[in-house]
Amino acid sequence: MRKKIFMLGLSICLLATACSSNDAPKDNVSENTEDSENMEENSDSESKGGADNQEDKENSPKEQPASEEEKQQNNTVQKDITKVPEVTFTDYSQNIEEDGVLMLAVTENCPVITVEESEDIAQRMNMVFEQQHVTNQGEIQRKAEEAKAFYKGLPKEEVSSWGGYGYGMSYKMMYASTKILSIESESYDWQGASQPNKWTSSYCFDVTTGDLLSLVDVFTDEQAVRLIVSEHIKDTITKEPYKDALLDDYESYVDDVMTENTFYLNDKGLVVICNPFMVTGAAAGTIEVEIPYKKIKDRMNPKYVPN
Repeated sequence: MRKKIFMLGLSICLLATACSSNDAPKDNVSENTEDSENMEENSDSESKGGADNQEDKENSPKEQPASEEEKQQNNTVQKDITKVPEVTFTDYSQNIEEDGVLMLAVTENCPVITVEESEDIAQRMNMVFEQQHVTNQGEIQRKAEEAKAFYKGLPKEEVSSWGGYGYGMSYKMMYASTKILSIESESYDWQGASQPNKWTSSYCFDVTTGDLLSLVDVFTDEQAVRLIVSEHIKDTITKEPYKDALLDDYESYVDDVMTENTFYLNDKGLVVICNPFMVTGAAAGTIEVEIPYKKIKDRMNPKYVPN
């Protein structure tokens, strides 16, 4: 069962990006066919977890950050940026109803990034979220149909207590500089259970190129960094307020917490996201562990270490 919830959470937020967006506002979307063709899906994320009342879903994860070699092949151009990017959000939230009855409450705010000194770099970053928005529409339609089918099958005495299903993806900016832009996304899926399934993922961009960063981009010795990260995670979760929520076999999975989709950089260090059912139960919520730069800077690409 543990594998089920991880698959569910991972699939909700790490959805594949589509090739174009017909639904995004015209002010926030521009065409860039060459960039779209160069985007790749990350299908290498390993999953595990478990809980009752969950169903496996087959959704592709978000785009995999390009390697340095791939970036060169894709002719990624680096540009010196002197002004911090600005991030605003476009609200796509909606209530889907049928005959005046709520079927699905949707929450979605799509980031719109502005880089004053380079529209091309801004577009590379915006495309990630525009394409995610397109993919969300298919999932929203599927969820709405599921809700309608369930509602129609309810016994008459239970119709009055129906409150609809819920689905959403909420973004927030975590850090912005002239080198790094970090954005976090919390996805949720609610189908009448006591609490929704939630999953948090991250997007860490190189502001000078517009590319999503991978672990190999940031770290010169990824394995060494992983050991340091694992020690910080264990030190955090074995203390209050998390120690009582530890899973029985948490130590077996600590090394798997940091993935391409669960890390970002800020002004203090590396942040790694521990989602529920990775090493702790739902009661602990989402845990973010920060590793100071002084602990890992010798194993990092100097470009991403703040002055």
